[in-house]
Parts: sequence; C-alpha cells; structure tokens
Amino acid sequence: MRLSERFVDNCILINSPCETKEAILNELVDTLCSAYKLEHRDEIFEAVWNREKTRSTGIGCGLAVPHAKIDYVDRMCMVAATVAGGLDFESFDGEPVYLLILIVSPGNTVGPHLKALSSVSRLLADGNVRKELIAAKTPAEFLAILRSAEDKYL
Repeated sequence: MRLSERFVDNCILINSPCETKEAILNELVDTLCSAYKLEHRDEIFEAVWNREKTRSTGIGCGLAVPHAKIDYVDRMCMVAATVAGGLDFESFDGEPVYLLILIVSPGNTVGPHLKALSSVSRLLADGNVRKELIAAKTPAEFLAILRSAEDKYL
C-alpha cells in the first residue's frame, strides 16, 4: 500500500507546536476532519484517545502511529505531523516522539487498516527516512520523501 496516495491536501502538519500527547492528538483529529470533510469530530477524537489509553502507539525511535477504527468514516483517512521539539508520548522506548501518522479506518474493515500499519512500519524502520521526514520543511517535501521511500521499500 502506497501511503502517499492516502494523503489528501492539507493533511500534513510541519513543526507542530504541541507539547502534550492530548494536544497533538486533538490537532491531528482537527486536521483529519478538516482535510477529509468529516463530521463527528468529538467521537473520532474519543475513539483515538480511548485506543491510546489502552496502550501507547508510540512505537519507538521518535515515531507514533495513533490509529482507530470508527463507524463515522467511510474510508481510510490519514494525517501526519512533525514535532520539532519532540513530545512525551509514553513510547515503548521512553524517547520523545517527533513524527506521528494518524490512521482512521471504517469500523467494519480489517485488511486495509492492517496494510497501512504494516506499510508505516516497513517504510519508517529506516532511520534515514524518519530523519528526513522529521526535517521536511513543507508538506510537499514530506510527500516527496515518503514517495521516494515507497519506491525503495514497497
């Protein structure tokens, strides 16, 4: 699955000023709802937040992949953010998070959601790709780096 094809206009945040997990998740959900013209913002946030409370999606190496399956969406939606200063996300390795990718999928699907999570893991296992994405200055540069990584790994 090519993640770059899932991103729509205005769904990549560069250098978010957020300093807490709750703040960045709110910003990501706001961006998601705006970019994909979604309603039920509070319900979407609650699903993402409840998933996060069961176990952190901070998977280590500066990366977090918050995700949820939600009945209020009819297709997979993705947004990304970089956080220049990093933030505590209760990651498995205890390190700050600098890169986040939020994935929200319809509640009645399994395959595409798992494929997206797998693609994120595969692409971002490369430390250089993570560093380049975190250093991206614009959403267009972020997508170009992502596409280049997909050409290499997918």
